[in-house]
Amino acid sequence: MKISVLTGILIALSAFTALDASDGYPVDKGINVLHYTFTINLEDTTDRIDVVSELTILMTLKTRILGLDLTGLNDKGKGMIISDVLLRDQKLPFSHLNNRISITLPDSLSVPGEFKIRIHYSGIPADGLIISKNKFGDRTFFGDNWPDRARNWLACVDHPSDKATVEFIVKAPGHYKVVGVGYLAGEYAFEPLNPVGKYRVTRWREDVDIPTKVMVIGLADFAWETSGFSKGVPVQTWVYSEDRLEGFTDYQPGADILTFFQDLIGPYSYEKLANVQSKTIYGGMENSSCIFYYEGSVNGKSKMHSLLAHEIAHQWFGDAVTEKDWHHVWISEGFATYLEAVYADSLIPGRSLAKSMEEMREQVIISYKRDPKPVIDTTITNYMELLSTNSYQKGAWVLHMLRQELGEDTFWKGIRQFYMEYQNKNALSSDFCRVMEEVSGLPLRKFFHQWLEVAGQPDLSWSWDYDAKNNSITIDLTQNGSGEPFAFKLPVRITNETGSAVMNTTPPVTERQTRITFPVDFKPSAVVLDPEVTLLFTQSLVVR
Repeated sequence: MKISVLTGILIALSAFTALDASDGYPVDKGINVLHYTFTINLEDTTDRIDVVSELTILMTLKTRILGLDLTGLNDKGKGMIISDVLLRDQKLPFSHLNNRISITLPDSLSVPGEFKIRIHYSGIPADGLIISKNKFGDRTFFGDNWPDRARNWLACVDHPSDKATVEFIVKAPGHYKVVGVGYLAGEYAFEPLNPVGKYRVTRWREDVDIPTKVMVIGLADFAWETSGFSKGVPVQTWVYSEDRLEGFTDYQPGADILTFFQDLIGPYSYEKLANVQSKTIYGGMENSSCIFYYEGSVNGKSKMHSLLAHEIAHQWFGDAVTEKDWHHVWISEGFATYLEAVYADSLIPGRSLAKSMEEMREQVIISYKRDPKPVIDTTITNYMELLSTNSYQKGAWVLHMLRQELGEDTFWKGIRQFYMEYQNKNALSSDFCRVMEEVSGLPLRKFFHQWLEVAGQPDLSWSWDYDAKNNSITIDLTQNGSGEPFAFKLPVRITNETGSAVMNTTPPVTERQTRITFPVDFKPSAVVLDPEVTLLFTQSLVVR
């Protein structure tokens, strides 16, 4: 069945709308946070933190109410209580309800113009800043913001669309070492007038715009070293002091992996890269220039290559190029998953790209049977649900199939162009589609529509028949299902009994029913669909 003109128009419009979909966050288009300075006091005697958040804001449209995110006090006594909000020395009226701060701005502010707001608050973080003990029983502090958990300890615009530079000024007992995003801007001993013990003030500053999901600090009894350099970028290892020998070995590949991706994609955005043993709730968390790994990742077995590659790949996609909308998180997770597989194909023995993609295909198929949803699923409101096979493995498959569609050189040229255009900015799926269309000269909206917005993948029933009289082979294909049929190129390999004769062809498939007939100059004994693992699909061979 051919797609009617009207149906084609509706698909194109649907693709444009969903590829630009909004997650519903109340974005104030007249407000842009340029810089955060978080001054944080931490203690050993209490989990209560004292914070001053100073925001440098550019206002481009007249705004009466400034809205920010900060989790308030809950029924367990955790959360933040605001003591005051200041514009210079002027106290501003505010409300703090439903984890949102609403600040009334004076009419005197210029438009366009910059101003600074200081918010003083304190409390025990309900989440976001993980205050706990590590596996050695030592007290630690680790920021763990993804997806929108920064608001539990940082007053901010807690959405990936508003990227800013940041500085952390941390006052803590002197036995802690502090690591953070960006570069070390200062460190000195601090002794209060009535000291219980000596304190240290540490400043970490990031001068590149990053989203709040990856703005973090970590405090522990760390041992650290510079393990190498990648095109002038220092690569550091930070591990618990008791794990020093194992950790320095396990995280050693970091510099080489960083160089691999710089050569493949483009220049690294940040001042350093620190690989950090931590208490993150995830296996790894791609904080900009300061990646946190789960504490059990250090074991002295030097088996960290894949996890390191995934999180370091995020420094390009997820951090430097950030999804503008949560529903487009595949730009982060799908890209990192695919780049991890590309790295493994090049440098990890036994981890071919075909093997990785075959494993991922099985995961996608199983996930679809359990929960048939598209990659861009605008029904999701709990963003933890985005940590799914769709965002990771199916997102990786979208890139893998695009690579086959465009060819090797054009695909990587497009990836580099996408990175160059959106480095340290935000992007949507529609932006990626546009860049790849411009680079390739091909219309790709249907490709992105069917693989990102439509649940599932082609489910093929097929058979083949050899006509000895006419020296031809016929393949009959049926796309099962009730929706619009997928459009794709189907790799086919035909061999004789001994394997000495091989014929490869890639016919286009666009209809519900497809019959393909072509000549062969040998008697075929086997027909294999997708022998190189380049198509996401399921199949069943019907024996005649």
